[in-house]
Parts: sequence; C-alpha cells; structure tokens
Amino acid sequence: MMMMCAGGAAAIIFLTALSSAASALGVAAAAAACVPSERAALLAIKAGFTSDPDGRLASWGAAADCCRWDGVVCDNATGHVTELRLHNARADIDGGAGLGGEISRSLLGLPRLAYLDLSQNNLIGGDGVSPSPLPRFLGSLSDLRYLNLSFTGLAGEIPPQLGNLTRLRHLDLSSNVGGLYSGDISWLSGMSSLEYLDMSVVNLNASVGLAGVVSNLPSLRVLALSDCGLTAAPSPPARANLTRLQKLDLSTNVINTSSANSWFWDVPTLTYLDLSGNALSGVFPDALGNMTNLRVLNLQGNDMVGMIPATLQRLCGLQVVDLTVNSVNGDMAEFMWRLPRCAFGKLQVLQLSAVNMSGHLPKWIGEMSELTILDLSFNKLSGEIPLGIGSLSNLTRLFLHNNLLNGSLSEEHFADLVSLEWIDLSLNNLSMEIKPSWKPPCKLVYAYFPDVQMGPHFPAWIKHQPSIKYLDISNAGIVDELPPWFWKSYSDAVYLNISVNQISGVLPPSLKFMMFALAIYLGSNNLTGNVPLLPEKLLVLDLSRNSLSGPFPQEFGAPELVELDVSSNMISGIVPETLCRFPNLLHLDLSNNNLTGHLPRCRNISSDGLGLITLILYRNNFTGEFPVFLKHCKSMTFLDLAQNMFSGIVPEWIGRKLPSLTHLRMKSNRFSGSIPTQLTELPDLQFLDLADNRLSGSIPPSLANMTGMTQDHLPLALNPLTGYGASGNDQIVDSLPMVTKGQDRSYTSGVIYMVSLDLSDNVLDGSIPDELSSLTGLVNLNLSMNHLTGTIPQKIGALQKLESLDLSINVLSGEIPSSLSDLTSLSHLNLSYNNLSGRIPSGNQLQALANPAYIYIGNAGLCGPPLQKNCSSDKNKTSQGGLHQDGKDMEDCLLSSCQQSI
Repeated sequence: MMMMCAGGAAAIIFLTALSSAASALGVAAAAAACVPSERAALLAIKAGFTSDPDGRLASWGAAADCCRWDGVVCDNATGHVTELRLHNARADIDGGAGLGGEISRSLLGLPRLAYLDLSQNNLIGGDGVSPSPLPRFLGSLSDLRYLNLSFTGLAGEIPPQLGNLTRLRHLDLSSNVGGLYSGDISWLSGMSSLEYLDMSVVNLNASVGLAGVVSNLPSLRVLALSDCGLTAAPSPPARANLTRLQKLDLSTNVINTSSANSWFWDVPTLTYLDLSGNALSGVFPDALGNMTNLRVLNLQGNDMVGMIPATLQRLCGLQVVDLTVNSVNGDMAEFMWRLPRCAFGKLQVLQLSAVNMSGHLPKWIGEMSELTILDLSFNKLSGEIPLGIGSLSNLTRLFLHNNLLNGSLSEEHFADLVSLEWIDLSLNNLSMEIKPSWKPPCKLVYAYFPDVQMGPHFPAWIKHQPSIKYLDISNAGIVDELPPWFWKSYSDAVYLNISVNQISGVLPPSLKFMMFALAIYLGSNNLTGNVPLLPEKLLVLDLSRNSLSGPFPQEFGAPELVELDVSSNMISGIVPETLCRFPNLLHLDLSNNNLTGHLPRCRNISSDGLGLITLILYRNNFTGEFPVFLKHCKSMTFLDLAQNMFSGIVPEWIGRKLPSLTHLRMKSNRFSGSIPTQLTELPDLQFLDLADNRLSGSIPPSLANMTGMTQDHLPLALNPLTGYGASGNDQIVDSLPMVTKGQDRSYTSGVIYMVSLDLSDNVLDGSIPDELSSLTGLVNLNLSMNHLTGTIPQKIGALQKLESLDLSINVLSGEIPSSLSDLTSLSHLNLSYNNLSGRIPSGNQLQALANPAYIYIGNAGLCGPPLQKNCSSDKNKTSQGGLHQDGKDMEDCLLSSCQQSI
C-alpha cells in the first residue's frame, strides 16, 4: 500500500512537471510568433509591389505566423522580423524580372530589420515605367547590417541619409543602370563598421571627398567601384588605415594617372586587384613585389609598358595574371622567367593577349601544372609549340591564335590535355599530323582551327569529338569527300565552318535536324545538291562558291535568318515569295547564279518594312523594272543589281525610300531615261555605278550634293569576334567586279570604302557639270563612252584623291585644264577620242608618273613636251607606262606635236 502511494505520488510529480514544461514551451512558442504590427507591415510591403510574376510572395498572408512566409526570417526569441531575403534568383538563370514596384515605406514597421536583400528585382516607379529613386527613409533602419539593392533599376542621387546606418557591414548598390549617382559621398564616412562596399556603375564622376572617405573605413575588406566614371584613383591620405582591405576593383573607369604614383600598390593586404579597362600609363611598378598576399592581378586594357618587374618573384600565392592589351614589348621566355617561380604550381590563369610579345614559348611551360586558362593570342610569338603544352592536364582553354607560330602538331601535343574544352590555333602557320585512328583525350566544346593545315584528308579525329558545339576547320587544305558520319556527329553544333577547302559531296536535302545551329559556313568548296531546308534557329548560312543547282525551296525554314549567301553557284529558277517573310534578314547575296524572272513584289509586309541592309543580285538573268519591294527597305545601305536584264527608268523614289544608301550598282542592265535628281537626296551615297545602260539626258549638277563623295571612307577596325568591320556590309561583300583604272577588277570587301562615280557607256549628253569638282573624296571617276560636249571643268584639280579619271570617247573640246597636274594621286588618265586641243599641262604628275601609270591622250591637236621616254611601240594600249597617243608609233610619241606643227 505504501509502495502504491509512493508510486502514485511519483506519477503525480511527473505529470505536474510535464504540464509545467508544456506550458513553458507554449509560452516560448507564442513568443516566437511574429509581432502583429510587423505582420501588418509585411502585408503593406507586399501591397506596394505591383507585380510578382514568380509568385514569390504567394505565402505572405496564407499563414498567421509571418515568420513562416517565404523570404522572411524572425528572431526565435522575440518574433521580430530580422531579415528579408527577396533576391530574385531567377534572374541568375533566365533573366526573369522578379518583383516590380517601389520600395515600400512600410519597411519602417520592421524596427529590428538587420538584413535586406531586394537585388535583381525590378524596382520601377509608380508609373510602371520610370526607375524608382533610392528612398531616404532607408537611413532610419538603424539596425541594418546588410543592404543589397544591386540590379534593381534604381536611379537618382544616393540620399546622404544612408550614412546614418552606422552598423552596416555590407552595402551593395551596384549595377543600377537606371542611373544612380553621388556628387558627395561624405555620407560614407560614418560607416566605420562597413566591410563590403560595392557601388559599381554608380556615377561618381563628380564626387568629392572620395579619397578621405576610403581612409575612414578601417574595417573595409572589399571595395568595388567599377565603371563609376572615375578619372583618378582615390588616394587616401592615411594609407595605414587600410589594414584589412583584401579586394579592390576599380575596373572600367577612366583612371589615367601614372601607374608608378598610384596608391593601390601600397596595400600589402590585397589578395585581389582589378584595374582593368582604365588608362594607367607608365611601367609596371617595382612595388608590385610588396603585394605578397596577391592572388589575382588584372591590369588588362591599360597603357602600361615594358617588362614586368623582377620583384614579382615574391608573389608566391599568385593564381591569376591578366595583362591583356598592354604593351609589354618583350620576349616571351624572359617574361615567363620573371613570373614567380614559387607560384608555378599555383598559377591558374595567364592571359597575355595583345601585349606585343615576341620570341618562343619556353619548353618548360608544362611546369605550370595548375594552369586552366592560357591566352597568348594576338602577339608575335614564333617558333614551334613546345610539347610541354601537352602535359597541362588542368588546362580548359588554350588560345594561341593570331601569332607567327609554325611547325607541326602531333598527338603528343594533346597527350594529357584531358580537361581541354576550348582551343583556338588560327592565323598561324601550323599544320596537324594526326593519325586517323587517334582519339583525343579531351572533350572539346570550342574547336577553332581556321588556316591550320589538316588535309588533304578530312580529319578523322573530330569524329570522336561529338561534344564540339563550335567547329571551324576552314582553309585547312582539305581535299576530300565529306564523310558520311559528319552530319550525324555534328547535329548538335551551334557554329559550323568548313569553308574554303575542296570538300566534295552532296548536301542533305534538309538540315532541320541541326536544332541548335545558329551559323553554318560551307562556302568555297565543291559541294553539290540543292539549297537545303534550314534549321529553325539558324541565323547565318553561307553556301557560296559551290556547285549547287536546282531551284530554291518554296519554304526555307529558319524564320529568324539574318544572313544568307548562296552566291556563285548554279541555282536556277525564280526567287520565291518566301524571301519576303524574313523579318530579321539583313544581308542577302544571290549573285552569280542562273536565277531568272521578276523579283517578288512582297505585298504582305509589316509596317516596319524589310530590314535588309545588303542586297547583292549581280550576274543573274533577272528581268522587269527596278524592284518595287525595295521601297520597304529603309535601312538598305548596299544595293547591287548589276549585270542583269532590268529595264525601265531609274525610279525617283530611291532618294526618299532608301535614305541610308551608300553603294548603288546598276551597271550592265537596260535602264533608260534620265538620271533622277532625287539621287542627290542620298547624302551618304559614296559609290554610284550606272554604267552600261541606256540612260540619256544631261548629268545633274546636283550630284554635287552627295556629301558621301566628299569624304574619306577608311576601313574601320575589325571586330575581333567576327573579323569584319563595323558596317556589317563587308560580312557578305567579299568580291565585287568593277571597272577602274581602265581594267575590270575584282575588289574584296575594300569596295566598301571606295568612293566612285561611274556613268560610262550610256547616251548622256550636255557638258560635264563644274559642280562635280566638289566631290573631293572621289577615287574613281568614269564618264567615258557618252556624248558629252563642252570642256573639261577647270577645277577638276580639286579632286585630290582621284586615282583614275576616264573621260574618253566623248565629244569634249578645248584645252586640258592646267589643274589636272595637281592630281598627285592620279595613276590612270584616259582622255582619248575627244576633240581636245592646245598644250598638254607640264606639271610633275603628268611629266613623270612612277608606278606603271597609264595616260591615254590620243589627240593630234594636243601639243607639249614628251611626257616619258618609254612610250610603247604597240599602237594599241599596252601595260607599259608612258604616254599613249593612239595610232602613232614610238617616234611620234616622243615628238611634241607642237614642234611638228612648227
């Protein structure tokens, strides 16, 4: 009995204790629930967002406890909201817009908020379009330790109230391309706890006090001020305060100070230094050797010169070196020896593209066993590629293109490159001697071998590289049939280029199986078959210079096509109406085929018209009038209709409908009527060829208004990715025939920069307008084979750029203007078969042209001293230099007709 009582008492005590514990837990649970006022604040914040495409805030309000809502973190003890984690993660994946709307003032209802991340969202203003300003009230969130508003589209001046956030450790306002700026950043001075500061893309061009502010942030570990418009690096007066700074990013500014006088070399704690994309000048300073903790050194895109200092040997932790686009101007072997030997086993990235480096690659390069990226492109490196390259088992990217390297590559060069994914060996003098049975140890994704000689047989080793998405084996000396496995192995290719070889075989009737293809280059081979159906995603197709035949397919596929070149084949039939339904087509070359009939009228065109920039149709059998669909091509710059059978008048609407035209070739057709004065409404027209037609009437003096013929048009810098100039025309205009200097010549893309006026071989009459002398950019002027009368304009000597002048076979009379002697660039002159009289001008250019030059006069009435002593004995025009007077022998040529008359 007593035992039972004792046991019952124990049970009662246990139940009582359990009840007390449960009660305590209930109190704790109740305490952990969110504060009601803060729950209301969160709902108000939600209401302030105008869009939530991903349903990020769908849970807000669904549960009573706001601490359970997505992105909300509470203090377990008090229930106060301490963190809002609303970063738009989808933007990192596919660019999703995220939350839209303004930053709500209801954030002030979260007094214990320590962490606020709204990055990658779309914080636009109340009108749904304008960017939102950065709110001043954020400076009242006194408990904030972390604030990230990067990539949110904020604009306007950064409010100085942010300086009240004295506990803030992390501040990221970067990449707000909407336009944040700060003229005075003294508000940063009070943030003594700040460890991370990223204000990249914030305009600080007019900021004051930046130097002092940086020195007053003793806790700073990361400072990123990329693309802030800085013209001089902030130079803190108290450098000793920067004792914790580890990462410094001042890239993509316009800092143009001397590298030797910059403060950042004196921060020994730095592990990461990025000064790329500035204008730092001078030598690489010896002080680099003091930065013994440095892991990453990025100085690309500056104006620094000379060899790296020997003091760099102290940087034993160095992992990344990028000096791309500077002027090292030294020997490669010496440069490599100046890199820290103690870091050879750690160096992962070495990028020295375009630094004017010469010499040979050292044989011991294989000692850099951790290299993952090696970029030595666009230099003057010579000699053979050392076999040591093949031992870099961690190498993922190897770029040696645009050098002077030579020799042969064997399997040994690739022996241990098991990690290699990207390789570019183009524009060297290299060859590959690889056995057909060889299987590469790597899985290439980007294989770029243009100009590397692999032939004559098709390289069998690429069969074992189906992972390749970008393949270029153009101009590789391949004289072989396309293997049957090729299309299957590269059905997933994005970029494919096998052009400029002698590859034969029949194209498949459809390439639609290449579902990922964006660009296919098969030009300049011996391929046969028809134009295939195209992949849906294709943007560029080059089938030029093959032996394709048959008509175009009625439905091409590839609705987003941008460039199509099928020139120099044997394609026949008419151009289908389908070509009117490519809204993005910019460049179209159908030249040198057997195409016939009228071009499509393209009746059902959107209000935006056609986007064509380049249209080349020369050397076909097209008929009909000037193509009407061109009225809808307002962006057209290059139009070539030459050597067809077009007829009718040259329409006046060209001047209105094609306002951007720079090149117009209509040579060798059957156009008639007069030259419309509306052509002068084309201010950018620099190349006009109307030769060999049936045009009549006079030459409009208003042609002088074509300002495009008054300027130089020099080749623009080539795009390093495409190899083409900025105009875009030279992507497709690779060889065009034209007449200049008395000969038919084939011009490569240099024709884009030619300034020429050719009205020859028509039935034009009247005089040569004096106004043409104002077209001072002209290089070629041909008015021959017309019925022109009157005199040669007296001011023709103003055409200082003129290299070729042909006025032959007209009815011109009078004297040759003395100003003709001022044409110092002239190397071809033909005035023959006219009624000219008087003396030949005695200027130096006509007296002693170097070159061989060609001067055809052919008028017995002209007189003057003999121009040269090497006249040809051939009565016809020959290739020798000198004065040619048609129908006279050498003796007559050397005699002055004036002297004979005396």
